[in-house]
Amino acid sequence: MKYVAAMGLAALCIASAAPASAETYVERVTVSPNIACYNRVYVPARVLVNTRGSLVRAESIGWVTGPDRWDRVRSPATYIQTRRTVEADHFTLVRRPC
Repeated sequence: MKYVAAMGLAALCIASAAPASAETYVERVTVSPNIACYNRVYVPARVLVNTRGSLVRAESIGWVTGPDRWDRVRSPATYIQTRRTVEADHFTLVRRPC
C-alpha cells in the first residue's frame, strides 16, 4: 500500500514538472488477502512464591554443652514454601507486518 502511494506521488511530481499530457498505463498491485497478520507467542504463568509460607518451627536460641565448654547457638525458623498462581499461562497474538 505504501509503495502504491509513493508511486502515485512520484508520478504527480513528474507530471507537474513536464508539460501536460494524457497518459494511460497499467499498474500491477498485489493486495494481501489478510487484513492483519499476527504471531502466536507463548506467555508462561506468573507464580508468586513465598519462602515464609507456613511456619513449621520457630526460631530458638539454646545451649550446647560439652565436657569443658558451653556454646550459645541460634537455630533459625523453618518454613514450608507456598506458591500462588498470579496469571495462568496462555498464548497471545502479537501484530506483525503482513
